[in-house]
This record gives sequence, structure tokens and C-alpha cells, in this order.
Amino acid sequence: MFGGLVTGIMADAVRAAAGEEFVTELRLRVGRPLIVRTAAERKVARMPSGFVYTVTEGDIDALLAAASDYSVYAVSDSMARGYLTRRGVRIGVAGEGVTEGGGVLSVRNIRFLTVRFPRQVRDAAEFVRERIFPGRVPRSTLVISPPGGGKTTLLRELARISSARADTLIIDERGEIAAASSGVPTLDVGDADVLTGVPKRIAYENTVRAMSPEVIVTDELFGREDAEAVAEIVRSGVAVMASVHGRSEGEVLKSAALAPVVGCMQAVITLSPYPRAGTPVSVRIAGEAEA
Repeated sequence: MFGGLVTGIMADAVRAAAGEEFVTELRLRVGRPLIVRTAAERKVARMPSGFVYTVTEGDIDALLAAASDYSVYAVSDSMARGYLTRRGVRIGVAGEGVTEGGGVLSVRNIRFLTVRFPRQVRDAAEFVRERIFPGRVPRSTLVISPPGGGKTTLLRELARISSARADTLIIDERGEIAAASSGVPTLDVGDADVLTGVPKRIAYENTVRAMSPEVIVTDELFGREDAEAVAEIVRSGVAVMASVHGRSEGEVLKSAALAPVVGCMQAVITLSPYPRAGTPVSVRIAGEAEA
């Protein structure tokens, strides 16, 4: 179940809360109830007996061991950045940070995990497909939503559609869009090329020259460096589809770091996690009335 990450009694508790095909996220906090999220709701997991499933240190350790192929040391660099991935499943980690010189060296005494399971929704882009693809190459597009709003699911579908028309490259720093295993996507991203696990700035500089993509699809932008890099790529003539956290375009524009990327995009899509993930809030196409 769940790629071997969730087994035994915990798996039974999760299964009692929601079917495996519907689970999008688990939240584990030592000594607290296990929380199960689907696209539509948040539930407390219960054991078959009906008692609330309470997370233990053993649960955390077992999940981390499975996610790291039983070599937590091998993924220590990733965990120092706050997460690790296994076949597209992103596991956020929190505990005690070990710092030096302003940087995080490692995380110890991990007691909190957020496990996010990627889901393929093949019609996720249908509500906006014709407007984003007026021709062979798509409009440069920014997808905005709060956490859990369906940004990655939409980007995955946009990448798949784009790859049938134009040379498309996915820069998948956190491994969530393509869910690659040993470099091979486990989710359907069409004929797109995929680069996983490389910081965006380095990936942008190297792949634009080496791979000559017509379209770049990239996961969540964070901070001025990411925004400026994307703006520069768009100015160079490559279409970019990317996402940022936010509740509205106006909110993102208030960020001095992220405003430049909004200004260079031809389309801005805002999503909401309510009443379910991926709910469209607005679509703005440059030169058109907002929908």
C-alpha cells in the first residue's frame, strides 16, 4: 500500500478513513492523531476497533526508513532542505535542526512528517486547455493556489498536453510532477523530457542551452532568484508554465520577490482547495476579459 511507505496497522487505519486511490496527504505528529486528507476532506484515522490511531516514534522511523530505502544517511542532504522524495511522494520533515554558518546541516529527532501522494487527474486541464494552447506552443502560464490547491496536478496535465505539440522539458526539483524513479517518470507526462532533483537556477542555466526546449514546466517558485530566472527564460523566447503559493494574483503581486514573474506571464490561473482541490477561481489571459 502507498508504495511500501505505509504498512501494517497504520495502513489499516488509513484505509478505514479513505480509499487508497483518494488519499492525497498524511500528517504524522508523534503523540497526536494520524490525519488523512483527500481532495475533498480531512479525517482522523482510526484503527479497526474504532480507537483513534495515535502516531508513535516507531511510525516515523519506519516510514523514513522505507522512504530512504533503509539508508536515512543517504538522504540527509535532502532532509536538511526539509523534505525527501520517493517515486514522487514528497515527505516534509520537521524536528530539531542542526545549523552552522546560517545553514541547516541536518535534521535530528524528527517527530513530524507530511506525506503527499501525487495523483494523476487526466481531465484537470480541460477547463482551460483551449485558452492556454492557442497554437502549437502554449502561453507562458502561472498557476496560483494555497497549499493543496491542485497546482502540481494541473501542471502535470499541461506538460503532458504540451509535449504532444512542442519540445517540452519538466524541471522537477522536488520530484512531484513526473514522480520519476531512477530517472523514469512513473506518472504520465507524455513525451516531455524530465530533470529531477536539481535546483532551479542551475537547471535553467544548463538545460536551456543543452536541451533547447520550446516549453519549460517547473514546480513551485520560491523567492526572488526563482522568479527572476523564470522571467529571464520567458524573455529569451521559451514558454514557461510554473506555480506559486498564494490565494490570488493580487496577493502574489504584493510580493516584491514574485511580482516580476507575474508580469512576464501571458496567463494566470488561480485555484482553490475548496470545495475540492483544483477548483478554478479565475483565469486571466493577457488581452482578454478575466473569466
